[in-house]
Amino acid sequence: MDTRRNFLCQAALIGAGAAVMPQALHGRRGSTTPVALFRESDSFNEILSRIQNRGIINTHKHHMPDAEAKEVNLERIFQRSYVNWCGETIPTSSVLVDQWIEKVGNRSYFVSLSRALQSIYAMDQPVSGAVWDEYNRRIVKAHANPNWHFELLQNKCRYSAVVQDSYWDPGHNNGHPELFKPTFRISYFLWGYNRETKDHNSNNAQLAHNQNIDNIKTYTDFMYRIIKEKKEGGCSSLKSSIAYDRNIKIDPATAEEAQEAMGFGRKEPSAAVIKKFQDYIFDTICVIAAELKIPLQIHTGLGLMVGSNPMLLQSLIERHPKTTFVLMHGGYPWMDDICGLVHVYPNVVVDLCWLPLISPSASVRFLHELFEVCNADKIVWGCDTWTGEESWGALLSMVHVLSTVLDEKVSAGYYSKSHALQLAENIMCHNAKHWFCL
Repeated sequence: MDTRRNFLCQAALIGAGAAVMPQALHGRRGSTTPVALFRESDSFNEILSRIQNRGIINTHKHHMPDAEAKEVNLERIFQRSYVNWCGETIPTSSVLVDQWIEKVGNRSYFVSLSRALQSIYAMDQPVSGAVWDEYNRRIVKAHANPNWHFELLQNKCRYSAVVQDSYWDPGHNNGHPELFKPTFRISYFLWGYNRETKDHNSNNAQLAHNQNIDNIKTYTDFMYRIIKEKKEGGCSSLKSSIAYDRNIKIDPATAEEAQEAMGFGRKEPSAAVIKKFQDYIFDTICVIAAELKIPLQIHTGLGLMVGSNPMLLQSLIERHPKTTFVLMHGGYPWMDDICGLVHVYPNVVVDLCWLPLISPSASVRFLHELFEVCNADKIVWGCDTWTGEESWGALLSMVHVLSTVLDEKVSAGYYSKSHALQLAENIMCHNAKHWFCL
């Protein structure tokens, strides 16, 4: 039995007699899915079917390792989701659920995940205290199959490739090279001026690679060697997450200035000295990325907030015209910055990852403008989630955004229907294949 057919059989057994048939996986009319996840327009169904048949390329995910997928329940899924970022404790029993939903149920994070769970586990009602235990029963039963979490990505979402960001082990493919094409998170190089300081993921390049370097030339040679090895080992991109640690503005700095941060041992250099080191290292990484022809993903917006707006990258982008910069998350809430940068600089690509989960309404406004100011091949999408369940919700949210915008563009006479459908296919499938060399 092939893997897709096996997946469908397992899905059919999860519910109490509620079968999840192939139509439900594609969201087509006549589906036995007990809930309309979004408005059932012809374009929504047509776009979802078309991109799944082509094979979606998901440009950003933090999928949990196989070992962490063995004991999954409903509480755990919410804990490993953006709903857990809403400032309210995930309930540990059904009696606490309705009060919790009163506080977070309006958030797009909750709506997206709740609808995804209802679709996957063939429930007649959305998540609530009354049905919490039944949702949990079906989820635990499904995850008794250790491959369920992976099959959700391959056979439910129909991803042909996923750019995996394993921040706990930078550049690792989670043991699934057939699907995960890892990005290599390079942020830890910026904290390698000694062996004591770590980034927000508790990573330090010197510690990670058992180095004790106190010379800047030796250190940048070490960086080049590691990045080259990662690319040759299958990494599809580099990734910066420094927006969670510091201002993303990268100013020019010299090797001599960077050297001043090294050799302090346990003593911490001044903030000004550290910034010179980090800016020089980031500039060097941009040079390496251009030489090795590997794109550099940069987290923009919603990091530390102060200092994460994309326009702060303007001088860096201009200094490195041969480096491909993939600016992530629409820079939310500074989406206009992204529109300006991609309009002016041919080496900028826009990644919509996470944005449709943050706010579908903002995503619709942003995508309308993007279609008008940037080339069609400059837009890609990733789910930016930890679980397969939330990934399905993120995918449906993105298709909702796409279908809404393209419907409006076609109705206004801006595009023909065939042009609109090809745009959707390019964004979800072909553009990423080009930029990430997949």
